Amino acid sequence: MKNRLYRSIGLIVGVIAMVFFVVYAAEILRGEDLSRYTTFSAMLGIVIAAFVYALIIPISAWAWGKLLSDAGTPRSWRELGMIMAITQMAKYLPGNIGQHIGRAAMSLSRGIGTRPFAVTVLIETVLALFAALLVGLVGAGLSQTGLVTLFRGSEVVLALAVGVGCAMMLGLGVSRRWLPYLLRRYAPVYADMQWLICLPRRTTLFLSLAAYSLNYILIGAGLVIMARLILPEVTTHDAMLLTSSFALAWVAGFFTPGAPAGLGVREVIMLGMISANYSGSDGILLILALRISTTLGDGLCFLIGNAMLLFPNRRGIKSLNHIER
Repeated sequence: MKNRLYRSIGLIVGVIAMVFFVVYAAEILRGEDLSRYTTFSAMLGIVIAAFVYALIIPISAWAWGKLLSDAGTPRSWRELGMIMAITQMAKYLPGNIGQHIGRAAMSLSRGIGTRPFAVTVLIETVLALFAALLVGLVGAGLSQTGLVTLFRGSEVVLALAVGVGCAMMLGLGVSRRWLPYLLRRYAPVYADMQWLICLPRRTTLFLSLAAYSLNYILIGAGLVIMARLILPEVTTHDAMLLTSSFALAWVAGFFTPGAPAGLGVREVIMLGMISANYSGSDGILLILALRISTTLGDGLCFLIGNAMLLFPNRRGIKSLNHIER
């Protein structure tokens, strides 16, 4: 009964997300001069960036599988990739929560418990944010523009973000070993909380952090390739600047409520960061191309995920039947 309810919720979220996705895709293209995107090199750059962007789903699914395994809920990489690929579309719903609702509904319907799901997704979010901050700061420091130029006037905010990020990573790193001890000693009433067994090992944390960092590096690589193909007249493309601008803009977009997929927020931040290397028109052209490529990438993931759902392997069928019984 619960599985049917979860599936119904997932279906409803998926249909609504698909509508918002189509509206969003039409909105970003309406009124834009697309002639510069119709050259072979520009279209090739957008397609390459879309395919590279789509790689974040299998990489993230691998990391999620590691976290779930430590939580005592092992799942196949294929199944988790399918869940993430399908529910990726729901990020276009306003409020930045549709993706989590759809993912929760699909996960619960396939036998992933509420507790391991909630704990692993929360840890995944923290790790993804820290990875974005890490890649963004390292990339900015290695860029030709330089860290000081990028963050002039924002030193306090930057230091606070780094401090909070490091504290969260340190807390996660020692939580599995020390949190139960601290609770037994200072708050014994909470010492038997079952969610504690879902906490990951330190090795898993750092492997997952490496995976999420790789996501931003790959997106940056796709952005660099696309920039070279769309703007061949620009002699120098700062790869570190482009990578760091996306990663840091993603962090800002994540914390902006009500903006589907960080709409508008990331573009403004990226435009400001890359303005030292690109003119206003070139910067806008590149950022819009990135939006088109990520939209195509999400659509590709959605199609592949649904194909995996419609044509499951035999092992997946047996596993699902066992859960439902």
